[in-house]
Amino acid sequence: MDKESVVLGCGCEVFGDEAEELKQRFRLLRLLIVSTALSMPLLWDLPPRFQFVLATVLQFWPGLYFLRNAIRGLKNRSLGMDLLVALSTTVIYAYSTVVTFTVTENIKLYYLCDGVLISLLLFGRYLESVAIYQSGEAVRGLLRLQPKTAIVLRDGLETEIDAAEIVSGDTILLRPGERIPADGKILEGSCLVDESLLTGESEPAEKGPGDSITGGTLNREGKVTYTATAVGEDSTLQQMAAFVRRAQSEKAPVQRFADRIATIFVPSVIALAVLIFALWFTLLAPGDWGKAVSTVCGVLVIACPCALGLATPAALMTASGRAAELGILFKGASAIEKAWSIDTVVFDKTGTLTEGIVEPGLCDPLREDAKSAVDACRALGLEVWMISGDKEETARRIARACGIEHILFEVKPEEKAAQITRLKSEGRRVAMVGDGINDAPAMAEADLAIAMGTGTDIAIECADAVLPGGRIGRVPQALRLAGAARRTVRQNLGWALFYNLICIPVAACGILNPSIAAAAMTLSSNGILLHSLRLNKAEASNENGKL
Repeated sequence: MDKESVVLGCGCEVFGDEAEELKQRFRLLRLLIVSTALSMPLLWDLPPRFQFVLATVLQFWPGLYFLRNAIRGLKNRSLGMDLLVALSTTVIYAYSTVVTFTVTENIKLYYLCDGVLISLLLFGRYLESVAIYQSGEAVRGLLRLQPKTAIVLRDGLETEIDAAEIVSGDTILLRPGERIPADGKILEGSCLVDESLLTGESEPAEKGPGDSITGGTLNREGKVTYTATAVGEDSTLQQMAAFVRRAQSEKAPVQRFADRIATIFVPSVIALAVLIFALWFTLLAPGDWGKAVSTVCGVLVIACPCALGLATPAALMTASGRAAELGILFKGASAIEKAWSIDTVVFDKTGTLTEGIVEPGLCDPLREDAKSAVDACRALGLEVWMISGDKEETARRIARACGIEHILFEVKPEEKAAQITRLKSEGRRVAMVGDGINDAPAMAEADLAIAMGTGTDIAIECADAVLPGGRIGRVPQALRLAGAARRTVRQNLGWALFYNLICIPVAACGILNPSIAAAAMTLSSNGILLHSLRLNKAEASNENGKL
């Protein structure tokens, strides 16, 4: 997972592998403990040169964390929080060191300030790593559903093997209470399968010979043998995890906008700090190096753009993880951003609003949750359309049953995309929900494409979001969740900008020393993380798709 797409300029390293994430957290915790232990003696009135020894170890051990990240950022032409922190701590340390070895009377040192600053920032960084780790819990939760072992039938014998060793075509024995180790089709027997990870529906589904079952789902009751059809990276579970990873690592357009702000913001803060130093040293406190240095460092720290950098990715990461828990897979952060601006939803009829049963003599029944999904979309203020290749009478019958007023009927497959283009030309932001090959061009033309997970590969490939269980009730849930993410991003950005507009002038007036500035910055950034994590509870009352 690309760390720069998660937290711009904050130096929080985020890894897809759980062990690496935990290793990073323990590294931060160790540095925090060392920094605190070295800072504590500086509270006492120790000889200047003894303070210098402690401060030197502090600066070039825990403090080196920020310096290394700053250098790495400069090499990548990225200016962020760590550069401002490294400048601030280095200036404080260098000034105090010069005083230690040149001044003999009325010595005023800032080593304690440097220690408190580094400790507070490491504490904030540790809290950030914990919060970001939690936002990636959706992926880890999916992968934990994969059982470690499986019983396969080889040469007529039951053999227990590592689940990772299953190959396509293996015959697998599944017993009650076991999680399914790989996607497949049932050969013999019947069972009740809890597919809530796909559909969000807690009611088990009956499965028998010929039915497909999905790896990671739970066999509640019954014993079956089945053939493995998709393993490893091709399995549904791995693809779901890959979807969430991609959504959490991709930069949305709004995040790239925040990035551009930060690239201007950081050098502007540095230039402002130079100006403030000159004002204090020449006009406000002439010749007072200590006051000028302290004020400048306070400005550098308080202006660290961590809150700005966290505002968007923290919300989008949490939203994509929550969506996966609900059975909605956004392909990227940009898909969530597309979803929050939709005002028109176009549903394909066959296989989307209906079950897609087209055998001669059989009617095509409406999906169980089709009408409630349409009602929920309308309750959101969306205009709902149905598009179908069927004749007018059939299309209108289905539309009436769903409560849809706007109908496009007898539309040939090659004309569907043109109809979406027409709606967009009227100034609408259009979402297209479909499942078939004939829907793919229209889905590609739409502002947001949502595919039923039970649909064709090409429809899924064209989609911005996929509903693995094929539950159409997830459509309004996806749009509501995107709306909640938009509100969270806006609130986060509003707070980040308000914080800087208020705190930078206060720090420039010499009211905040660097330690207090560090505490304020830590509270601000962690407040944004906690606010974003509230999205983990979004749609809590609708987890089963009941709208």
